[in-house]
Amino acid sequence: MYDFFGTHALISYDNLRKIRRYCDFSRAHESAECRHSLLKTDADVWNAIDVYNIYGPLCLDGNLTSRPRKTSLMNFDPCSDYYVYAYLNRPDVQEAMHANVTKLTYDWEPCGDFNWVDSASTILPLLKELMENGLRVWLFSGDTDGRVPFTSTQYAINKMKLPIKTEWYPWFYGGEVGGYVQVYKGDLTFATVRGAGHMVPSIQPVRASALISHTSSIANAEV
Repeated sequence: MYDFFGTHALISYDNLRKIRRYCDFSRAHESAECRHSLLKTDADVWNAIDVYNIYGPLCLDGNLTSRPRKTSLMNFDPCSDYYVYAYLNRPDVQEAMHANVTKLTYDWEPCGDFNWVDSASTILPLLKELMENGLRVWLFSGDTDGRVPFTSTQYAINKMKLPIKTEWYPWFYGGEVGGYVQVYKGDLTFATVRGAGHMVPSIQPVRASALISHTSSIANAEV
């Protein structure tokens, strides 16, 4: 993700150079130089913008209102997480969903501190297994997602050393570029969604729908 930050003017090239030089990310304890560069990144990026949607607005008022705010399919509300949090913690909603039947004393959280000790370090072997069994694989990224950026996905795909079947090209929806696609031999397709962050359907719902509904057409560049 730090390469993404550096190429999108979120951190300085000097800081990116230091991260590349001093940070390993596989060690339990990084060097002092690495920690200093990461702290600078925290100040410049993580504490300053929404890294899940780097060009999107921040939620400046997460307070709930007595009446629902006007929603828009085209304009993503950065405060929507607060509404979901409040809604899913209502006792009547949890009862209707048959959730929290053990009556936990703390609120539901979208991302809890779960100590997952047996998670795989990479899903590349799984992708290879799917492809070897004749399943078509599609990977897609919003191109303004800084948390799991398209650059990281591309690095991972490159490790698979798949020959390129169809070179990088734009796909279109409504006469405009909806994103870009590259197809690899072995039935793996990588696509981007232009102007979308981490939660692609929330931020670019029309293009996300086009991507999912017209995968075969996108393989031919036009939806």
